[in-house]
Amino acid sequence: MQPHTEQSDTEILEQENISFFDYLENANPDNLSEMVSSRVIPSVIQSMRHQRAVRFTDSVLKLWVIGMLLDGHKGSTVKRYVGALHSLYEIWKNKNHLDSNSVDFSLPRIVFESDHRHSLEELEENLLAAQRMVNMSIKQDSAAYVYNKAFQYLLFDPFSSLQDIINLKFADAKPDCIHLEDIVTSMRNAPQAKYVFPLQQGKRREPAIIKDLLVELHATARRAGLKFEGSFSRESITSLWIAAAIKEGVAFEEIRAMIPSLPVSYSFLSLIDPLEISESRKTEILNIVAYSITNKNPGWFVLRMRSGVTPERIKERLKEKDSPLQRQIQYYYPLRSVKRIEKKKIITEDKPVIPGLLFIRLPFDKVSPLIGLIGDLAWCYRTTANPSSPYSVIPQDEMRIFQRCVGAFTEDIEMDIVSELPPLNVGDEVVIENGTHLDGQVATIRAVRSIDGTLTYTLQLSDTEFIKWKDVNLPASHISKVNA
Repeated sequence: MQPHTEQSDTEILEQENISFFDYLENANPDNLSEMVSSRVIPSVIQSMRHQRAVRFTDSVLKLWVIGMLLDGHKGSTVKRYVGALHSLYEIWKNKNHLDSNSVDFSLPRIVFESDHRHSLEELEENLLAAQRMVNMSIKQDSAAYVYNKAFQYLLFDPFSSLQDIINLKFADAKPDCIHLEDIVTSMRNAPQAKYVFPLQQGKRREPAIIKDLLVELHATARRAGLKFEGSFSRESITSLWIAAAIKEGVAFEEIRAMIPSLPVSYSFLSLIDPLEISESRKTEILNIVAYSITNKNPGWFVLRMRSGVTPERIKERLKEKDSPLQRQIQYYYPLRSVKRIEKKKIITEDKPVIPGLLFIRLPFDKVSPLIGLIGDLAWCYRTTANPSSPYSVIPQDEMRIFQRCVGAFTEDIEMDIVSELPPLNVGDEVVIENGTHLDGQVATIRAVRSIDGTLTYTLQLSDTEFIKWKDVNLPASHISKVNA
């Protein structure tokens, strides 16, 4: 037997197709005011269709209210609309002889008393300015650079407070967000650095640091073109994150789970209860929002080419389609020379270091259009197996390390040989450290050659009665200068 569940009169009626939705659709405009017939009813119907709601419930009512506020309606206007709908609901109940009040129209006063319209318009403009902030070129050794990165960190991680920023150390565990990792990596200017953001920790008291940090963050925002009416606080940055999350379609229930304490500009989201979400989903949302703000920035992505497909075929496809993307993509498909003997001849051919994987660099918002053009030739890796997950970006620093290990570089990589060791010159005595029978042997530099930026030294070994003089060529990495 099926377990018995109690149903309200409203649910029973709606199962019999006598629904409040049908009542609204068939309402006679002649018996209604212009506001109700031309604005309230169409607004409710549109919201229910967007929600794919079968029944009119508390949740449907609240989502309708939130939608109106996000569309820029004044709180006083929303209050009138809700009151008008409540009257229609009571009429519908009386016609159907319902006594129970299954939908609660008593919403918090804060929803109606605050005018959110101006602040929401301001946030939309600030989102564009935030994208410019990420692209600002600032000297890395300047104080402005520190505050710019601190602002970005607070923007991408809504869980972090000002105190967290001050106490954040390089050794601390951080959220699994590629943009946060890039910020931390960019702040490591010295190996012995302890704090990610150097703000005179240990020399000043925390309240004084917080006060100055807030002032500098506000100044950073203004330089980037962000405008905040009234006082500036951590909430101001959190509001930007929420605006980006809503724009990317993150569910209100999930936003509530990410932001337990809502800023005033989004206080109306308190109508919705937070949803229990996993840590992996929280990470996914962090990345979705961060990507939405930085999607104009080029990043490295990985394409898995289908069997038999080559990078040249992908380039040809873009050329055939006359796609503007062909001028925006940077390709990286490292090759290595392999020698083989064929009919007693040595044949040299180039083979891919990682067969089937093509690395591309382009703005994040261009990846989907690219896949739309080459979907039958290759697919792009995402952050999770979920097809709605963001495309996975390789951190810039990790890409540089990978290219150095492979030994093949793209045009954006400039590699300089930097050494803090004393220079090696002709006549210097050195010790050989190449791990062979010559290891530990003392020699004298006879000549230095530079070929494609690589230094090779010709060494003269010490003579004994058993060993003749001979020259040995070794790279710089295999010798060290004998201390005087």
